[in-house]
Amino acid sequence: MRVRFVKAAAAASLLALSVAACGQETGNTGQTTQQVSLEGKAVTASGCVRPVESTSCLVVRGPGGGYYDVSSASPAPDPTKGVAISLQGRDLGENTQCGRKLADVKWSYLNIQCAALTPAAAPAAEKVG
Repeated sequence: MRVRFVKAAAAASLLALSVAACGQETGNTGQTTQQVSLEGKAVTASGCVRPVESTSCLVVRGPGGGYYDVSSASPAPDPTKGVAISLQGRDLGENTQCGRKLADVKWSYLNIQCAALTPAAAPAAEKVG
């Protein structure tokens, strides 16, 4: 009787292990891939608008020292006015040759005079934080 009990327990354990492993053979069986829609991180910044050398980009330096590409703003701010702007936009995580590209840019002039207009150098793939 003891031998039958041990054999039955071993068979039951083997059956339980094989059933548990059955769903793991194909990896993600039963799981569906979910598409994630990024709304974009809200960004607020202020500063002087500068054109970037050898491009048509307009940038504003962000709080972390990186550059935000505000070229998509319509109408675009005029860097020749020499006046700082306040801006709001959405950072979708896309880097351009000029910095982090912002979408849905809304801006307004501030009563802050900027230093003499000098084009900003093209940033080396830096992350705005």
